[in-house]
Amino acid sequence: MDMTTLTALFGWMLVINIGVYTLAAIFIIFARDWTARLEARITGVPEKVWPRLFMDYLSRYKVAIMVFNLAPYLALRIVG
Repeated sequence: MDMTTLTALFGWMLVINIGVYTLAAIFIIFARDWTARLEARITGVPEKVWPRLFMDYLSRYKVAIMVFNLAPYLALRIVG
């Protein structure tokens, strides 16, 4: 795999992950009650616990995007 293909791969991974993150954030911010009720029914975890779990999920997912997608993409762009 050459540098151009690898850079494109990390770029598209970044775009897809930011899209998934944005969609999750929209659901959590604008449909918090509905999402919490749905997740409580699916998992059995109390509805009151879900807002904290959502924020924990979003923060960890954001860090994972930066570490595994953004940093390698920027490094490849700088080197290439």
